[in-house]
Amino acid sequence: MNIIDLHCDALLKLKEDAYNINNNNGHITDTDLKSSGYSAQCFAIYTPPEIRRENAYLHFKNQYKVFENMVLGSEILQKADDADSIIKNNQNGNVSAVLTIENAELLNGKLYRLTEVKNCNARILGVIHNGENCLGFPHSTPNPPLKEFGREVIDALNSTDIIVDVSHLNYGGFCDVKMLSKKPFVATHSACRELCDHTRNLYDNQIKDIANSGGIVGIPFYSLFLNGTDKTEVGDILNHLKHLIKKGGEDIAALGTDFDGMDCNLFLKNCAEMPILVNELMQNFGISLTEKICYKNALRVLG
Repeated sequence: MNIIDLHCDALLKLKEDAYNINNNNGHITDTDLKSSGYSAQCFAIYTPPEIRRENAYLHFKNQYKVFENMVLGSEILQKADDADSIIKNNQNGNVSAVLTIENAELLNGKLYRLTEVKNCNARILGVIHNGENCLGFPHSTPNPPLKEFGREVIDALNSTDIIVDVSHLNYGGFCDVKMLSKKPFVATHSACRELCDHTRNLYDNQIKDIANSGGIVGIPFYSLFLNGTDKTEVGDILNHLKHLIKKGGEDIAALGTDFDGMDCNLFLKNCAEMPILVNELMQNFGISLTEKICYKNALRVLG
């Protein structure tokens, strides 16, 4: 079974000299991605909330070098930014590395930097993380709308192939994205608030809004967003997928593991054990829907 994971934080660990994509004690290695059937892994350039303004831009530049060096240092990973390149890489026996951005503070009020983001072949742009930035406000501050620059960014993205990611964004900002975006938008790693009342999670109406846009939601594996404890069981992921599909339909469901970005007890040791989840999905959803969850919905949106 092919797998496309919409979100991981491996790049943040890869900046450490002793940590590499070929062999490490985290959730992701290139050999494990290949052995467990991945067709693509999205690698996020994550900017922590405390890194602001031009420091955020410098952080982005440094992390992009980490991404480039990761791919150069791997005999398995190949860069990709759309469905055709993912399929081609897969046919050649490679796993695609798709660049995404988590927290658009790197723009620092400069709209022209979207051109640089595009030139880096970043395919998904996450508006924010857990702190206020130049675009808007995080999930913990629910009411304020996007800032004026945030609205300018969303409008400008309509003229690009960069996909808007609303994970971590507050409710007011989400409503602005829904209004301004003329294309599908996504939540790369967000769960269902009806099942776990965390501000990071999506209300049912938000799930429907994303589905109506043609977008997708990647269910994360972090127990904090699934059940509010420190342990994730396979049933937690199944429950959130079932609710997601019930409210948004079969075409909305995807995976956004948050590998290398969580510290809970997980029923999988790492990405090598993803076939365990795939088998459970097959038993609960059948082959056609499992294919949509694992890769077909993501492949469609990545275009």
